[in-house]
Amino acid sequence: MEIHTFPIARPDETLYSVAARIRLANAAKNDRDACRSLFGLWPNMRVSDFPVHLPHFCAATQNIFGDPPTVLQDTTMALFFERIGCPPWRKGSRPDPIDHAGYGLATLSNGSTGRWRICQRCMKNDLASHATSIWRRAHHLPTSFVCPIHGSLLTIAMPSHLELGKRFVLPEQTIGLTAIGGKELTSNQMDLVRLTTLGIDVLEDRHPPATTGTNRSALFSGLANRGLLTATGKLRRVQFVEEINHRYGFLARHPDYAAALSSKGIDILQRNLLHPEGPLSAVHNLLLIDWLFGTWEAFQQRCMWETTMNDFTPFDGTLQQNAIRDHHRQTCLDFISAESVATRSRFFRAAPTSLRWLLRYDEDWFNSCLPIMRKRRAQSKLF
Repeated sequence: MEIHTFPIARPDETLYSVAARIRLANAAKNDRDACRSLFGLWPNMRVSDFPVHLPHFCAATQNIFGDPPTVLQDTTMALFFERIGCPPWRKGSRPDPIDHAGYGLATLSNGSTGRWRICQRCMKNDLASHATSIWRRAHHLPTSFVCPIHGSLLTIAMPSHLELGKRFVLPEQTIGLTAIGGKELTSNQMDLVRLTTLGIDVLEDRHPPATTGTNRSALFSGLANRGLLTATGKLRRVQFVEEINHRYGFLARHPDYAAALSSKGIDILQRNLLHPEGPLSAVHNLLLIDWLFGTWEAFQQRCMWETTMNDFTPFDGTLQQNAIRDHHRQTCLDFISAESVATRSRFFRAAPTSLRWLLRYDEDWFNSCLPIMRKRRAQSKLF
């Protein structure tokens, strides 16, 4: 495909939608040939799953839509999932940068190959103003239920599976179906607006994403504040299930939440919470943030506090757990050998991070090495 005309990018438009409108404005043998011209000569033959190589895209479009980092930030969901620490793709042991790793076009644009949503009023306004409608990122967030512009419930679009493989599909070319569980969703309008706002706040955030360990520690702090952790840091499983079912039970019939809120899905969530490196799904992570903190800003403030006060190496996969344990143990032993009177209060002033880590993950060794000093009771009488 020879590209002679470039459409004007619209606010919040997905990369899939931009590519579809470029194809619409230029002649090509077919849509697959257009994908090869825009994203590179890949063997994949499905349009919706075509691997994306952003440097090739920017070169083909003469940087009209920006350089690769700009296109990645403005037209894809990649940074959204990076911020919540739950990318919907597998990076492998040695991942390439997202901009030229070859992830699927629909996955980068919508966050999922099966998530296609439209706002009927947005589509009508687009057709009236531009003769073509566009796909918007704000409509495809995992927590998007309401259009942020019109406040109406989003409609699940059902493009044909065969059509997605052969050609680009724009919103006016799909069949719109009412979301499953529509009555339950309508009666919980305020919850839907709050969840939608949470997702948009994450999407529009421009701060560097926090580490997985920071996010996990902040979530555990929120669980502790809700009384859902025992004194030893274990999850109160029965109470946890009751609370999350009570709060989000109205979403149990929604197709994007049915698996996550099923008994099996909640059991997986609990197991991953108890495991330091257990992966959390995007849906679970966003629901926990909404439940425990209410807003993305409050969660970010907690992450900032955790970053300042704690060390997150236990959750950092770059170091082995044994090496981390040995490091904190050696810090404690060095302190004991250097102090004539070694007490926990002095150890806290000297190495607060190691003290907190040992109390949380290596309590038995710490108690045997540096026990709590207790004052002896004064003898009340001689005999």
